[in-house]
Amino acid sequence: MTKYLGDQAWSQATGGILRRRDRVALMRQLAGMQLGELARRLGLAKGPAALPLDVADIPVPDSATCRAAEEHVAASLSHALDLHSHRTYYWGMFLAHSEGLRPDPELLYVSALLHDLGLSAGEMPKARSCCFAVNGARLAGLFLQQQQWDSARRRSVFEAISLHLNLEVPASRHGAEARLLALGAHLDVTGRNLHRLHRRNAGSVLKRFPRDGFAEEITASVSAGHHPHTRAGI
Repeated sequence: MTKYLGDQAWSQATGGILRRRDRVALMRQLAGMQLGELARRLGLAKGPAALPLDVADIPVPDSATCRAAEEHVAASLSHALDLHSHRTYYWGMFLAHSEGLRPDPELLYVSALLHDLGLSAGEMPKARSCCFAVNGARLAGLFLQQQQWDSARRRSVFEAISLHLNLEVPASRHGAEARLLALGAHLDVTGRNLHRLHRRNAGSVLKRFPRDGFAEEITASVSAGHHPHTRAGI
C-alpha cells in the first residue's frame, strides 16, 4: 500500500515521526503554499467572491454521535480548545462554499470536534514521543468505534485528523472533509485564508465562539514540547 504523508497507512507505520522523504514532502508543500500566496498578492490568482453567510446559514448535524462528540470534547479538552474545534467546523464550511465542495456535514463536524484530542491534558505528554495529530486520530477512531460507526467512516475521520497538520490536503486525493478540516484548523490557528472569508462570516463565528484564551493555550501547547521530528515539532 502506498503511504502518503499523514494518511492512515503512513500514520500507523511511523507514529507521525517524519522521515527524510517526509520532510522533503513538507518543504514542497510549503513552497507551493508560498507561491500561491505570492500569486494572490500580485493579483495573478483570484478566487470566487466570499458569500455573506453567518453561522445560522451553516447546518449543524444533530445525530446521536454528534451530540456524544460534543459532550466528549467538552469533558476532554480545555474550554479554549473546545471553542477552537467548533470554529474549525464553521471556517471549513464557509470555505467549502468558496471552493465548490460539498462535504458530508456529519463527517466534517465530528472530525472538527475531535481533531485536537491529542492535546488534552491526559494525552499531551505523549506528544513528546509521537505526533499529537496521529494520537488524536487514534483516539477519535476508538471513540467512533464505541459509537458503532463503520470502518469506512472511521477511516475518513482518522485520515482527516491525521492529515490536518499538512500544509496542503487536496480534496481530489483525500476527500472534501479532510481538506476542509485542514483549511479550517489552519485558518483558526494562523489566519491563513482569512482573506477568503466575508466579514460577516468571521464576525458571526467569533461572536458565538470567542477566542478567549486560545492564543495562550496554543503557546502553552508549544512550550509543553512536541517530538522534534513531528509536523508540530519542526
